[in-house]
Amino acid sequence: MPTEPIAVTEFITDLESQWTHTNVSGAGKKPGFIEVTGASEPMRYNLNVNDQIIARPGNPAVAETPIGNYKFGDRLYNITLEIYTNTSRQRLYDVMREIRRVCHARIHSLTNFQRIRFISFNESTDSQANVWTGVVSVELINNSIALET
Repeated sequence: MPTEPIAVTEFITDLESQWTHTNVSGAGKKPGFIEVTGASEPMRYNLNVNDQIIARPGNPAVAETPIGNYKFGDRLYNITLEIYTNTSRQRLYDVMREIRRVCHARIHSLTNFQRIRFISFNESTDSQANVWTGVVSVELINNSIALET
């Protein structure tokens, strides 16, 4: 039986390889890409060096909907990306726009998933002064695939 793809790992690797830092206002380099793996070590990053994008599984991580006689189904893999910047609110929105651009440009490009779908962006307004944060939701979709029976 083949191994189950890890949606967060595949997506964040593709996002990092397709990132164009010149599309983000004032960015001299790529943001830091951090994948949350569930290990209990504390997360540390320096916003004075670059912006940060933290990727983790969404809730639920995987949702499956059977079709018809339960031999086939649709699978949705949810991913949450947390964006942190200390530059400006405009930079936060530009980073979100670049994530959205990659999702639309690479919609059918991942090997283990049929489609990438940008779902939403929520700006967090309860953060500390001079730190802008937002959360992007992305879905990786496999439709009408054979279910293990």
